[in-house]
Amino acid sequence: MKRAPEWTRATLGWGVILLVAATGCLMVKGNALTLYQAQSQDAPVLVLLSLGICVAALNAPAWRLPASFAPLWALLAFGFAAGASLALGAYLVFGNYPLSRDEHMVLFDMAVYEKRLLAMPLAPFWRPFAGALVPDFLLNERMPTGLVSGYLPVHALMRLAFSKLADPVWFNPLLALVGGAALLDIAKRTFGAQDRACWVVLLLYVLSAQLLVNAMSAFSVTAHMALNLVWLAAFLRGGRSGHAIAIATGFFAVGLHQLVFHPVFVAPFLLWRLRQGQWRLVLAYAAAYAAIILWWAYYPMLPEVQPASAAGLGETHRNFLTERVLPLLLHRTPGTIGLMVLNLMRFVAWQNLALVPLLVAAVPVALRERGLSAALLLGIVLWLGIVALLLPYQGLGWGFRYLSPYLGSFALLGGFGYRALASRIGARADGLVIVLSALTALAAIPVLIVTTHRFAEPYLRLEELVLQQRTPFVVIDTEVSNPPDESWAVHPLDQVRNLPDLSNRPLRFSGNRLNADLIERLCDKGAVTLITRADMHRIGFEQNVPERSPWFEKMVRSVAQMRPGCIHAAVTVRPASAS
Repeated sequence: MKRAPEWTRATLGWGVILLVAATGCLMVKGNALTLYQAQSQDAPVLVLLSLGICVAALNAPAWRLPASFAPLWALLAFGFAAGASLALGAYLVFGNYPLSRDEHMVLFDMAVYEKRLLAMPLAPFWRPFAGALVPDFLLNERMPTGLVSGYLPVHALMRLAFSKLADPVWFNPLLALVGGAALLDIAKRTFGAQDRACWVVLLLYVLSAQLLVNAMSAFSVTAHMALNLVWLAAFLRGGRSGHAIAIATGFFAVGLHQLVFHPVFVAPFLLWRLRQGQWRLVLAYAAAYAAIILWWAYYPMLPEVQPASAAGLGETHRNFLTERVLPLLLHRTPGTIGLMVLNLMRFVAWQNLALVPLLVAAVPVALRERGLSAALLLGIVLWLGIVALLLPYQGLGWGFRYLSPYLGSFALLGGFGYRALASRIGARADGLVIVLSALTALAAIPVLIVTTHRFAEPYLRLEELVLQQRTPFVVIDTEVSNPPDESWAVHPLDQVRNLPDLSNRPLRFSGNRLNADLIERLCDKGAVTLITRADMHRIGFEQNVPERSPWFEKMVRSVAQMRPGCIHAAVTVRPASAS
């Protein structure tokens, strides 16, 4: 069988690039979260990937994937086992604890909606404390009269509805299975039900560590991915029922979390149909999505969501447009190029190791054929450009979670790449996929899951420490690091989490959102415990920042002098969990 020297050279080139990138990543010094996670989790996998694709490109075995696809009962059994494993992983890897602020705000909004409210009323006494009680992602943080996140509500509402039926840790795993079923339908429609490319698409999807670990969390990206794939399956199926399902799915997908995610996914497929001359269909979708987007853009301004007087409502409009939309357009994150390079390195490390060589083969197909493959590729490139422009820093994440809505697109492109490769090197294309998939399952995924658990452990210990305090209020030292543009590897701000009705005890406050006067007002209601950096160091949290925090110490010292007996040091009343 004739080799494909151009493809081999391109693949080897990417292998060398990834090896150099991984080596360079390990040598860079810095305190940024993205760099920290890339060094502690991804670099070893990138080295494994680069060596694996070089070996496979040069000497892939002539093995074959199955000629026929698995029967329905086998797929259902595998899907149930996979879903159960991911639900169990939510406990074993994360302790069923939402590490990030994004995840916590999903639970926060669920607690609001469970009371049949769109925002939880906030008593006048607590309004000056709103930013300290809910430090990030609160809708209208300036003296709000009601508490709810700035995110759109569909994800929290869906998870709340599911929680009435089963443990919500099953929600994201089942969404991943729904997405997989839709993806398989797309693959069979695109390549043929018995084409080996369907196996490749499925292997790329189920062996994505990014998909698996995010499905163990409460992140909304799994829902974005699943609804995008359901939309695409319905859109490609066509007919009145198919397009009706796609538009209905679009309504929920736009309102999941952030407005911009789903419309950007949809746009390239409409351009594809427009290029085919289906302008009536495109106009129908354009009208439907204009109405959907207008509704969800207006939703945060509803009085039920943001209770306010007539004058205050005007301020809400100004806050939403000028303080949420315009800053994304005007603000530029320092080091955008470096961040995006790290983001893409992280993404590659968290996928099936076969994805890179298959993408190398798929890109020429997409550029040449200008069909579905081109729409898939354009969507990915367009989204990467928007992310780089608006929000290159993802914060805490597993892989590059902003690309999670496009995991199905990557898997389908991998199917196109496999077919192009199989036409040139025959059974060795199957062997390449099998070898790299096995390497992913046996080495890369276990490494990433173990390092993810290790990353989560300090958060769980800090949460346990906070829960052990017996005063009604806890103030956590969340002073930003020096220099302020660097992010701590583990940040205690994410531990400042309260129920929206403020019924939890102890109530938690972010130290960098308070001042001495506000702490004295807390003392009027009860004693205050301090969680300092020294306390965090003792449990293995924030080891990469100094133990002393002069600003925080000065602030609480003045309160202790003015209000003797109010300020308490943190105590441990039972042994902390073993690391």
